[in-house]
Amino acid sequence: MFECYCELNCPTFATNNNQNYNNQNQNNQNLATITAKYPTNFRDDKILKMVQLFAFIPCESESDAVGTFSFVLTAEDFLWRFCFCCYNLDENSIMVILSRLPWHDTFFKMLSTLTDLKSRNANEFNSFLTSCYKAKVPTRGEMTLVAIGGSRRVFALEQPSFYKLPAIPDNHNLTVFYQSTTPKIMLALIASLMQERRIIITSSKPDRHSACVQAANALLYPMEWQHIFIPILPIQLRDYLMGPMPYLIGVHTSVLDTICRGELGDAIIFNCDLGTYESCRDDVQLLPKHIVLDVKNDLRQAHQKRGEYISYVFLVMMVRLLGHYRDGIKFESDAIFSEAAFLSKRHPSKRKFLRTFLYTSMCVHFVATRLSMLRQEPVIWDRFEMECALHSQHKKRRCCGRSKKKFKETNEIYLPLNSFQNQLFKCLEVTESIKLELERLRKSKEYENAKTHADMRELFESLRHILVYGSSAYSSLQAQNAEELKNLGYTEIHAKSRSTDMAIPEKMGSSKTRYNG
Repeated sequence: MFECYCELNCPTFATNNNQNYNNQNQNNQNLATITAKYPTNFRDDKILKMVQLFAFIPCESESDAVGTFSFVLTAEDFLWRFCFCCYNLDENSIMVILSRLPWHDTFFKMLSTLTDLKSRNANEFNSFLTSCYKAKVPTRGEMTLVAIGGSRRVFALEQPSFYKLPAIPDNHNLTVFYQSTTPKIMLALIASLMQERRIIITSSKPDRHSACVQAANALLYPMEWQHIFIPILPIQLRDYLMGPMPYLIGVHTSVLDTICRGELGDAIIFNCDLGTYESCRDDVQLLPKHIVLDVKNDLRQAHQKRGEYISYVFLVMMVRLLGHYRDGIKFESDAIFSEAAFLSKRHPSKRKFLRTFLYTSMCVHFVATRLSMLRQEPVIWDRFEMECALHSQHKKRRCCGRSKKKFKETNEIYLPLNSFQNQLFKCLEVTESIKLELERLRKSKEYENAKTHADMRELFESLRHILVYGSSAYSSLQAQNAEELKNLGYTEIHAKSRSTDMAIPEKMGSSKTRYNG
């Protein structure tokens, strides 16, 4: 489930004297020392030294006694490793879990459980840590259960939904980001990220600026930040802040105070504690005006900002900008993207922004990734593609005159729409999970080498387990659907009449449709 767990002892420093803090931190002897690690045969010394460097944080006297934060390391293979930390100021120690999985909420809960077990029972702590390390990474739609010590409690490991967006309050990073910013700053920050500026997010609490950096990156979906990405910057690497390349960096205020503002040039600084945003550019003005106006109006609806609302607003913005990217794809000897073909079909109000945005690293990476996905499978189905399809349908209805009113999520429709989408995505996850299991069974050696009735019985048993899982999962979803209909005050749909209607096409085509396996 994770690569390594380690515990570190961290010296603490009073940061009211910045020069003293600077001198002490630049001495490598003051790095955090690793006191324990699991597994003990983990030998990647480069990664461990980086953990010692990044896990070392200034400890403020006014900070919480126990807190969590996370940071990201870039290994030699250029892939991110996520480090999830829980610090204890009373003991001057940090617990770190190193993993390639960006499952923040899962690993924060795991650290909380480990902290609780460590204070009560060392044997149960070691048992739970070993079980989590050896636990199988659950596939989409599945769940892995790990026993917690000798109690009847279990810890659930579940892969985050592929179709869901970061939500408040479930997503820790987005919740902290929302509490630390305003709609105006939020839009300005995303606009600057899309222009690939040099952006600094600072706070006196490592969890705050770390969470804001990672939440801002998540709001770029389906884009991904392609430049320097450091949620927590140790003072030994503060020269990165004066570099000319684009970056998104989280910096502790005591580290930022050791640098003169003039040395940072045109870098944008967002202070999470004060709620201030310093920038010499107005990147929001570069976006199409009608899109900016709609985003501002949506973000003003404060009472709707729980759940996926914030993420959904920015996803819709991306859909309106790049939702028709397939208009630029040409299939010759291979699938290629033509900027000219794409821009020729865009509204004139969007072309000026898109001419620049198409050449940013994040957009180039987005197009290359989509082309690669299309080469492997002609149908791409993720949340972005689903919203693109929905947006196209709404646009067609407006063009055909079926809906004279401009499509907009009103206060009345947002809650049932959000509920419907959640249930729809759960159904898709169950369906995809069943499909994967059936494909795995079809390609299994047991199926290829079956020669006896005993072999066939085993295959039928395996198929039965898949069907039982599907039946149970769909029954649970059906019950949730009926309960939600009741809560929303809708008239319950009669299953009998609906099933009769759905059965007509099947009967009509049953004489022609045959399985030719």
